[in-house]
Parts: sequence; C-alpha cells; structure tokens
Amino acid sequence: MGMIYQQFNFVLKFVLTSFLTLMFSTGQAQTAAPAKATTPPAVTASADAKTRGLLFEIKSGNKVAYLFGSIHIAKADFYPMSPKVEQAYAQADTVAVEVDTTDMAAIQAIMPKLMYTAPDKLESHLKPATWNNFKATFGPGADQMQGLKPFTVTSAVMMQVGMQMGYDPQQGIDMHFIKRTKSDKKTLVELETLAFQADILGGLNDEEGDAVIATTLEAMKKRELFADLEKIVAAWKAADASAIAQLFIESGNKDAASKKFMKMLLDDRNEGMVTKINSMLKDGKKLFVVVGAGHLAGEMSIVDLLKKQGLEVNQIL
Repeated sequence: MGMIYQQFNFVLKFVLTSFLTLMFSTGQAQTAAPAKATTPPAVTASADAKTRGLLFEIKSGNKVAYLFGSIHIAKADFYPMSPKVEQAYAQADTVAVEVDTTDMAAIQAIMPKLMYTAPDKLESHLKPATWNNFKATFGPGADQMQGLKPFTVTSAVMMQVGMQMGYDPQQGIDMHFIKRTKSDKKTLVELETLAFQADILGGLNDEEGDAVIATTLEAMKKRELFADLEKIVAAWKAADASAIAQLFIESGNKDAASKKFMKMLLDDRNEGMVTKINSMLKDGKKLFVVVGAGHLAGEMSIVDLLKKQGLEVNQIL
C-alpha cells in the first residue's frame, strides 16, 4: 500500500487541506511517531551528487526525448536535480506531466468525484468489520470522514505520514518541474486530465474500496507506512529501476484486489500516456516527460511499451 505515494497526484489537494487536521486531531491514529523533524541541510555539490532518480533517453530515428521518474512528495534538499536531469530539462521546449496539479479550477471541479453526496457515506460502502476497525483506529474522526471516498481517505493518511517524515507535496518532483516550465515559458502538456484521474480514484467499487481501506489500516497497525515511503525514496535516489519494479510487484501481489487495483493505477494508464508521448515525439517536440517513477519500471511500464513499439530506450541515470 506504500505504492499509493507514487500514484497520488494531488487531485485531493483541497480535501487534504480541509481534512488532515480533522483526521489526526483525535490522537487516535495508530501511525508510529516519527523521529523529531530536523531542518533540511543546505544544498551542496555533495547533496546534488546524491540526488538521482530514474532518467531515460528515448530515440526514434534522429529524434530524442527524455523520460524522468518523479516522486510526488519530496524535500527541499532533493534540489537541485542531478546534472543530467537539468540538461535534459534545459534542452526541452515541451514538458509533459501526468496532470497539471496547479490548475485550481480543474481541482475544484473534480472534488465531487472524490466525495459522497449525503445521505450516502463511507460506512455504507465498507464491510462491517472494516468500518469497525476504521472507527477503532480514528476514533471520533471516523464519523467526520464519512463524506470521503476510500481513496481520498487513504491518500490523506499517506500524505500525513509523509509530512510527518518531513516530506512536502509542494516539493514534489513533478510540482517542481510544472512550476519551472511555466516560469521558463516552455510548453506544458498533460498526458492525462485531473477528471480522468478522479474517475479512476473515485470510481472504485465497494470491494476495491474496502480493500484499500483495510490494507491501509493493516499497514498502520504493523507500522509499515514509514518504512514503505523510505524504501521508495531509497530506490529512487539509487536510480534502481529493478528495486522500484519489485516494490510494485510486492504491493500488487498481496491479494486479488491489490493486483486489480495496481493494474488499474499503472498498466491501464500507461498505454494512453505512451500514445501521447509517441505523438509528440513524431511531431518533433524537444520533449522532457515527468511521470511517477512507478510508471517506468517493470513489464507494461511506459519504458517497456515504448521498447515494444520499436523505440530505443536507455536508462542514462
């Protein structure tokens, strides 16, 4: 379930702002207390050398593009990016991201997809045992979250854990490049839309939604959430595509519901993103693509699909 960190694209921004304090103000959530936060160290040449990430070069004839795997929450000391990443961004006239998470109008428009409309509520879509576990975990806060759909709740929990560890969604890799792209007046292209992502995240059936909540509660009980995020960050910093792929395989193999959920979040979306990347490459765009690192590792990943279509794709970082 730690893989949810990589799928969270901040479509829940307004919901999180409203509900994070509400969810955890009771003191009943069973996440382990993190180490005392420290001030991030100043960025130095040494820090820059340690900041890596997954960077791929795509070649189609004489056309070249770059594909970079992001982490959606990060820290200030992740910057600046490694020199190869900076060079790949600098050469681009077009930057493609999953979605533009700074589009406030689009974010507001998708909020109803992520919440229930009264009298419908979360409890009605969970098994009695799951709801009872949910109430035992969050106490009075459970009733105050009745209006949120399962993925909204889970994403808020995951984000809170990340923030407790010193990570910040505003420092996320994709957010960083979206802001730079606009500031540098490069062309920003969305590979998906917020509405499309909200349909996926808010459209879980009751079995899938119950599995998402139950798995999150179990991970909280076992104190796994902090370790999961650290594993993702460590693999990303090591530019270890194999390790990232294995993390997703393990997450998807927990049960049938998890496997279906991960396929929906990754494989089913990758084909559409590959189609758009190919189209822009054929149009001669000087392209820098930023997507969640989970989309770049393993079978049916964007990298795998591009290779199957005959493009030359090599990891250069």
